Amino acid sequence: MKPLFVGAVVAAMLAAAGAALAAHGYSDPAGDVNAAPDITSVEMSEAAPGVLGIRLGIGNYQALPPESWVNVWFDIDSNPATGDAGDEAVVRYLSAGGVELSTWNGSSLVQRSADGIVGAFSAGVLTLSVPRSAVSVADAFGILVVSSRGQELGSEELIASDYAPDVGRSTYSGTATTTFPDPVNDHDAAPDVTSVRVSDAKSGWIRFVVATPNYASLPVESAILLTIDADDNARTGDTGAEVRLNTLGGEISLERWDGRAETWVADELPTRARFTSSRHVVTIDLHVSELAGTRRFGFSLLTADVNPAIQEVLAVDFSPDNRSFFHYKLANRAALKLVPTRLFVTPGKPHAGRPFAVNLTVRRSDTKHLVSAGSVGCRVRVGKIKVRATGSIVGGGGRCAFRVPTTAKGSVLRGTITVHSGGKAVARDFVYAVV
Repeated sequence: MKPLFVGAVVAAMLAAAGAALAAHGYSDPAGDVNAAPDITSVEMSEAAPGVLGIRLGIGNYQALPPESWVNVWFDIDSNPATGDAGDEAVVRYLSAGGVELSTWNGSSLVQRSADGIVGAFSAGVLTLSVPRSAVSVADAFGILVVSSRGQELGSEELIASDYAPDVGRSTYSGTATTTFPDPVNDHDAAPDVTSVRVSDAKSGWIRFVVATPNYASLPVESAILLTIDADDNARTGDTGAEVRLNTLGGEISLERWDGRAETWVADELPTRARFTSSRHVVTIDLHVSELAGTRRFGFSLLTADVNPAIQEVLAVDFSPDNRSFFHYKLANRAALKLVPTRLFVTPGKPHAGRPFAVNLTVRRSDTKHLVSAGSVGCRVRVGKIKVRATGSIVGGGGRCAFRVPTTAKGSVLRGTITVHSGGKAVARDFVYAVV
């Protein structure tokens, strides 16, 4: 059968300010990216009367890796409308050294005896000897060579392939030797992650520097998925993950795990994340505010070669390989500011002799969340009279609650509410006429 691309789409298909004061590196084995054997040339000849000789050059392997194979497809009648997508016979050479033959029976390919077909691979060269009678070819026919390598992904298998020619079929039309060249490095392969260096800066930016030696710059068909266990707790999120960044087609996006809906949801813009790719390095920057101000987190990388047009994955690389998480602890604490968002009172106006409260909601700059802990200072006066008030953290901010003096009708109530949290403070003045 022809190589099939597994219909598994990459999930979501994916300069930091200030000097980084800490860094940590993580390594990953090279060459575990499902690179197909890279066809560099195909040579056809009549090795002996009635016997086709095929010599295939492979540029990236001296010995074929496990779970790889090479298919030689024959378009016997040079008609793309017949056979299996135009081909009526296929000879497959397996990395273990075996040879298989299948021919078209009018409705499907059926495996036949491969007696008389001989194949061998040595020093980057595959040689095949195929009797014309085995594949029923006449003087002229079309030929397509496809090298492939399988890679298990859960219960599925990804197939990385190289085609020679990339489009259509080459034509062999006589007994003379014919050579069909093929471009180097045009096979499917995921970006090969060999190391990841992580650092963080006082500005709150976390930087991931990913080494990809097989790509100087990521092509548009390649994607990187950075999955983050934001609370460093394997029991929460989607098997531990709460945030994931996707790079594809030169863009970056962020998703968050919705535990109630049990699904990933696109982040509300603007997202504080960015990435670049050059000189065999992919750099991803993420601000700690996107991780709710965490101090320690886990992360993993998945790189993929994808076909965006049909949303299929062709090859992947996991880092770490066991699909767990690396762990990183921040060396810097992001600078914190308290940002007041709303000042309001309950009830709408202060009434003499009745309870009244001034509320100030406050958001943290590092996590973007409303404050949930701290203390509140209250200073309240009616004219020259000091009013005793109780401060507390309530509903994402501070509250100053007190009873308006019974003699205050017609007077002006003035004061200041101050919210303290995380070692920072923010204050707002207020003025109201008592009714």
